[in-house]
Amino acid sequence: MPLVEISLTEGALTQEQKVRMANQICGLLMREIPNLPKESISVIFYDNPTENWIVGGLTIKDIV
Repeated sequence: MPLVEISLTEGALTQEQKVRMANQICGLLMREIPNLPKESISVIFYDNPTENWIVGGLTIKDIV
């Protein structure tokens, strides 16, 4: 039962984009793993506030 976790900044994707992306990820996994049913694949999106995401000592909020 694959679990794919995706972290990104808050508001980076719409709900429709997340659903589309999750379906594409499921399709890829099903092509690569024989007999893998779509119902066994989980995709979780973590929307993180830009002030909680730090790169090189700066928050994304400060960078953008």
